[in-house]
Amino acid sequence: MAHEIAKLLLEHAGTFLERSEAIKTAMSMGMPLDEIERFLDWLDATRGPVMQDQDERPAESEADRPLPPKG
Repeated sequence: MAHEIAKLLLEHAGTFLERSEAIKTAMSMGMPLDEIERFLDWLDATRGPVMQDQDERPAESEADRPLPPKG
């Protein structure tokens, strides 16, 4: 459950500073760094290389998104 909360924090971090804090929090919750990196890589791949505001991203269906890494 702690890893799911950590993933939510990572997913909603919109700025570099917020993402840095989310990574520190995820690690303090016991999420291994390699799992954090895999999740962030997946997240960046689904959003594109630059973090964008929710309103700027084109709409996509659930079927278009790749599956998140297991773990």
